[in-house]
Order: sequence, then C-alpha cells, then structure tokens
Amino acid sequence: MNQVVINEIVIPVLVTIIGIILEIGRRQLRNYLGVRTELLDKQKQALQQSMDIERYNKDKQFIKDTVMTIEQLGKELDWEGSLKHSKVLDLVDGKTRLKDEEIYNIIKAAVAEINMHSKITVTQNAQKTSE
Repeated sequence: MNQVVINEIVIPVLVTIIGIILEIGRRQLRNYLGVRTELLDKQKQALQQSMDIERYNKDKQFIKDTVMTIEQLGKELDWEGSLKHSKVLDLVDGKTRLKDEEIYNIIKAAVAEINMHSKITVTQNAQKTSE
C-alpha cells in the first residue's frame, strides 16, 4: 500500500512541483533577458542620436567657418554676394552629410550673423566719431 501511494500520488505531485518551479524560472529568465535586450537597444539608439547630433554640430560649425572665411576674402577681394555664395558651396560640397536645404539655411544664418555684427560695429564707430 505504501508503495502504491508513493508511485501514484507522491511521485506525480513532485514531478508537477518540479515542472512548475522550472517553468517559473524559465519565464523569469526570459523576462530578464528581454529587459536586458531592450535596455541595450535603447542605449544603442541614444548613442546613435548623440553621435548624429555631434556630427550635425561639426558640419554646422564647418559651414559657419567656411562662410566666415569667404566673407573675409570677399571683403579683401571685393567679391559680390553671388560669387561668395558659390565659393562657399564649392568648398562645402560633399564634405558634410547635411541636405542642401539645411546647408542653405546655415549659410543664411551665418551671413545674417556677420551682417548683424558689422552693423553693430558700424553703429559703435559712428557713435565714437560723433563724440
């Protein structure tokens, strides 16, 4: 009788309990690995975004520096605006990953900044001479 109880009740119950424990462990491990994979994916995306931002800022600064250089050369050599613009485009072409529209907007902003600084300088010089 004891042998029958062990064979028909205790062993199936133990096998079921062990199966449940293994299934719980498997699910926990799967959840842990899934969370870990998601975290790694998010870290990769954040790194890619920061690299893209850094690359954009480098390209933007390169264009601004080029505009400043060409503006200075244009003043020295008495170039017209369209010639200066074409020189900037020649120097910038293929050296950045920016779209043409972005390049154009950065050039416009850099020229506006230069013009603003030159107007401030002219105004300050005029005030000094009037004093």
